[in-house]
Amino acid sequence: MAVVHAALAPFAWQSFTTVSLCRRALAAMDAELVSHRPGPHGLPQEECVAAVVEFLNGRPWRSYTVGGLSRLLVGAALAWRQEQTWFDIRLGLLLDGVG
Repeated sequence: MAVVHAALAPFAWQSFTTVSLCRRALAAMDAELVSHRPGPHGLPQEECVAAVVEFLNGRPWRSYTVGGLSRLLVGAALAWRQEQTWFDIRLGLLLDGVG
């Protein structure tokens, strides 16, 4: 959450579009992951952005504190990534004839 907070706090993030806000937050999260884990990285960035944008739609995110918004963004991105991981596992099992 600290990297997302640091990526947003210096700016007038309340004036960002939902898409630009999510892109900035996810870029900060991805940069943190790459700096701390060896091996291949990456995620379908635009798919994750779209999922987090959809999650934020209808929420008054501009009225949140930067800390609260950072927690919300990280939670939404991690939930999406976990869902994608389980989808990939289930798909692999189906393709292997196990599921």
